[in-house]
Order: sequence, then C-alpha cells, then structure tokens
Amino acid sequence: MSMFLEYNKAIKNYTKFDDWYLWVQMYKGTVSMPVFQSLEAYWPGLQSLIGDVDNAMRTFLNYYTVWKQFGGLPEFYNIPQGYTVDKREGYPLRPELIESAMYLYRATRDPTLLELGRDAVESIEKISKVDCGFATIKDLRDHRLDNRMESFFLAETVKYLYLLFDPDNFIHNDGSVFDVVITPYGECVLNAGGYVFNTEAHPIDPAALHCCRKRKEEQWEVEDLMREFYSLKKNKKFPLKRTSDHGEGESAKDPEDASSEKGGEKRNTKKSTHSLLSCPSQSFNSKLAVLGQVFLDNT
Repeated sequence: MSMFLEYNKAIKNYTKFDDWYLWVQMYKGTVSMPVFQSLEAYWPGLQSLIGDVDNAMRTFLNYYTVWKQFGGLPEFYNIPQGYTVDKREGYPLRPELIESAMYLYRATRDPTLLELGRDAVESIEKISKVDCGFATIKDLRDHRLDNRMESFFLAETVKYLYLLFDPDNFIHNDGSVFDVVITPYGECVLNAGGYVFNTEAHPIDPAALHCCRKRKEEQWEVEDLMREFYSLKKNKKFPLKRTSDHGEGESAKDPEDASSEKGGEKRNTKKSTHSLLSCPSQSFNSKLAVLGQVFLDNT
C-alpha cells in the first residue's frame, strides 16, 4: 500500500487533468498524448478499493460519456477533439469500464452504475451479436464488425456484468459467511470473500492461499515428490531400457544380460528416441498483437 500511494501521488501530479488521465513523458512528466485509452478504464474501480470514491466517480462519468457517444469505448479517444483516433476506432468488447462499474456500485450503490450496465448489455446485444457469438466491433463510428471474438469477453466482460446485477453473489461476500474446512495440515477458513481476480477474472480465494502457506513450501514440494516417486514405482509399467556407453553399433553386456540371453530372453539395448511424455509438434503462424490489432508474421 505504501508503494501504491507513492505511485498514486505521482499519477495525480503529472497525468491528471480535469478528471482525465493523459499520457505523459516518463522522465519529464509533460503530456505526450492527450488521449484516453480504453484499457485505462479499470482505474476508477481500483480507486474505489482504496476509498477514493469521489475522484473515482468523476473519472468514471467521463468515461461513461464516451460510451454513450459511441455505444462502446474506442481503443483510443482524443480528449480535446472529442473523437476517436485514426486506426484505433474499434471496441473488442473489453471489460475494464464494466469492471469499474461493478466495484464502484459495491462502494456507492449509485444507480448510474446500473444504467451503464444496462447500456452495455443493450449495446453489445444490438451491435455485436451474431449467430455464433459476439463479434469485435471493428469501427465504432459505423458499427462494422470484425470476424473474431476475444476470450476476455466471456471470461471478464460478461462475468463483471453478471456480478454488477447480482449483489448477493458469493463473490461479494463480506466475511459474514464462511466455511471451516479440516485439512491434514490444520483448520482452514474458506469462502469468506475478498476474492482477487486474476488477469482474465478467475477468482482466487485469498483465505485458501493463506491456508496453503501455513506449512513451508519446500516441505510440501518434498512430500509431493516423494508421493509421486512411490506412486510411479508402485504402478510402473514401462521397464527402463539400458543404453550403451560404447560407440555406435557396439553393445555392452553385463552378467545379468548374459544370463538372460542364455535363458532365451533378449533385452533391448537400443536407446529410445521418443520420450514417454511428449507432445506432437504442430505448425502455427506467429502473430504480433499491438494495441488489440493482430499482425501476421508475413506483414
């Protein structure tokens, strides 16, 4: 928190202008681009988590005006001109503004945030819905669509919309309800709330993380390795094959090999070229994604 507050102070001093946050030069702090990028729309939600609700709402309302102007957030929005930036007019159904609405609604219960949720649902249904899913909006100016749907639309955007309109969801638990679980390592309190979302909004229970850290991680790793070793030893189906230390075409025999051959059995001494754990190689086209736009390797 101490680190974040230090960064937050610099952000306010150098990038904040009239409740917008502009791009600035890293070393001088001067404005480099007077734009709003849609990925920045998570910021009001983060502000709400530290109690800076008033500033968060003012910035959120700025972003909401952009949504109402186009029916979505363009990748880049030129603030002085009040319009999209060339070649950044698309909206790939990103979740950041809706994420902020969810967190801010938990903090304020302001119905304006539900209005944003309603507008988002209606815009996405009307503009981007196709027979097989929800397409990226290639250009918000005329609502042309692209032939793609990003994974984060289902993982994040729809999930945050659902949570915005479901105030009693277990994700919103305030700690008043929880489960006590007895494990081999002691008693754990789980499902008490305070969930942390990872990059694509998969919820992580911090209480479970705390419980798992009660014993030394190294000790757990050793125990897991020992269990795996004895499990493999018990269920081993593939005998290890001996490999020759001599040159190619030569074979070395030890007394056990000789005795087995005499008994009419032959052991394979040829070195195996295939791992028991392997994946088939698959051809692919390398791609480079820059600000949401994908470029093939031949461009």
